[in-house]
Amino acid sequence: MSLKKLPVAINVFPSLDYVELVQFDDKTGEIEKASALPCSFDTAARQMSDRDQMMQTIRDLFSMNRIPYTTPVVLVLPSFFTREIELPAEFSKDELRFALVSEAERFYIFKKSEPQIGWINLDESRLLYSAFPKAEIEKYMKVFQELRIPLLGIELSYFSILRGLVVTGAVSQELEQEQPWCLLVISDYSFFASIQQGTKILKTADAPLSINEEDDMATIQEIIQDFEAFTDNQFFERLVFVNNANRLKSEDLLCRIVMPATVTQIDQNALTLRSRGALDGAFPCTLEGLGGIFYKQYADMPAINFQMEGGSDLAGVLRYRQEAMVWLIGSNVLVFLLSLLIWGVMALFLWQKDMERASVSEQLAKLGAGIDTAKMDDVQRRKFIKSVIDRNVQANNFLVRLGTTVQPNVWLEKIQLAVGAAEKPLAISLEGKAIELGTVNAMLAPLNQIATGSNLQVSNAAPATSTDGQAYFTWTIQNPDATQSSEGGGPGMPPSSPSALPMGGP
Repeated sequence: MSLKKLPVAINVFPSLDYVELVQFDDKTGEIEKASALPCSFDTAARQMSDRDQMMQTIRDLFSMNRIPYTTPVVLVLPSFFTREIELPAEFSKDELRFALVSEAERFYIFKKSEPQIGWINLDESRLLYSAFPKAEIEKYMKVFQELRIPLLGIELSYFSILRGLVVTGAVSQELEQEQPWCLLVISDYSFFASIQQGTKILKTADAPLSINEEDDMATIQEIIQDFEAFTDNQFFERLVFVNNANRLKSEDLLCRIVMPATVTQIDQNALTLRSRGALDGAFPCTLEGLGGIFYKQYADMPAINFQMEGGSDLAGVLRYRQEAMVWLIGSNVLVFLLSLLIWGVMALFLWQKDMERASVSEQLAKLGAGIDTAKMDDVQRRKFIKSVIDRNVQANNFLVRLGTTVQPNVWLEKIQLAVGAAEKPLAISLEGKAIELGTVNAMLAPLNQIATGSNLQVSNAAPATSTDGQAYFTWTIQNPDATQSSEGGGPGMPPSSPSALPMGGP
């Protein structure tokens, strides 16, 4: 198990009526927090019906559990469409993705919506893939981006259940001895079954159920027929039955299944889950919520991430960018405040001297001694000091407001400011990296509004790749005219000692 802080799991109940938050204390090995709040979904389309309500529900879960927004999250979603398929082993990753998208689009469910694909290899040529509407995945990602909560992954509920069973020890003997066992998961909307050899998936089946069926017994009979067809000529010693349905009773189903296997029954509903408010609940949280926490903890356990390409490292990027910006802006603000204090003391001292000179000048004027030139020098000196202070204040304000302008997927590495002469705009040079260049271009208009009179432009944009294969872009934003006019130096910040703080990168 990793020594890093484990993420929080946000689980959308397969019943599509509640959203659950689960946090695990890896030091004590116990569930630290588990709670759920109601949230409405479009049950017919199995999609988010109210984006604002979803955002508020997640915000409320974090607030009521006092969890900082900087904590990474794994989002667990109920299956939308999961199938097995055989494809050539020599296919590249891009070829596999194209083939699986084409395969998913053959089905009616994706005739009007583009699918987002995730998959795992069951063996050399056989894959288990899952598809979700791409627009729906984008909505979930934007919710967490707007809340500034790092999203580590968007996980499939079936795999989270498998990891949850491993963490709870429900199938410890089967895993240790690599015995065959079977998992059966039902909800009001879907049926899923898998034959396991320890942690290895040998065979799966996934099918939607009739959600408008008024006769529950007819639905149960449908599940029994699908399950018997799936397990025909299959041997296993244990059946783990997970019931996520609100309207289907486990006893009505299990009493009609004839098999010699030992049955482990787990009902996940409002009566059995303390996260749903059940005081005497048998379980603190769902298997999906618990398994989502261990999304990256077990190398031999399957995992699917539905995030958009380039979003898998978004959690680290966002967390790094937030910490870097706080440190960077805080350091520069402190430097400017100290400089303002020094200039303030100097201005007060010179003002006192000015008052003394004015008094002497009045006496000399009465004696007929002209000092017009000396008085003009003093006025110009005071204007010069005020101009320098105003310019430093302007630069300070730019740094403070810069933190609210940086776009998602963008992080800074270096900030250079030169205040220059009063009649010139601030000489600004920003360097950094980004997942997409479009977010960098989106910063230009608000930055030019902050730095009045500037003509900031993106330059030196170039693609790059990190040591772990993450693709990104390097970029520079600067106003060339102001930068060139400041090369000769000026009051406030000489070019020989710019305010530059390197922050590193991916």
